[in-house]
Amino acid sequence: MKRPFRNTILYLLILLVIIGIVSIFNNNKQTTEKMTQDEFYSHLESGHITSLTMQPESSEFKITGNLKGYDGNKTFVTYILFSEYSQSRINDALDKLDKDIIVEPSEKTSGWVTFFTSIIPFVIIFILLFFIFLLVAVRKKWNG
Repeated sequence: MKRPFRNTILYLLILLVIIGIVSIFNNNKQTTEKMTQDEFYSHLESGHITSLTMQPESSEFKITGNLKGYDGNKTFVTYILFSEYSQSRINDALDKLDKDIIVEPSEKTSGWVTFFTSIIPFVIIFILLFFIFLLVAVRKKWNG
């Protein structure tokens, strides 16, 4: 096997190991069940919800919580659009609910995070092109 090919395989293996490590640490231990709006409203009106957290996101509410019978690591999530009908339906059901509702502010992404996440693909492409050009230059030097 030629040396440049072995180096490329080595870099690919290092990249795969890094991706594996990131995915292991990024794995969320909490299981989340997606729920439709109708299922959410029926559970809310029947009083099966034990905890509820609402968070606005662009043009909808992200609603997470626990149902009766759920263990500590299982939650549900649903998204409900902003509208007068959905707001009045949630308010009517929440009036019957005797649990505390947590309303969190919307998540704001830092400007630096946005900058770096938009720049990273270009940096990766630049690095890959650099190594490709370096391999081509080394090959030309060896061939002649």
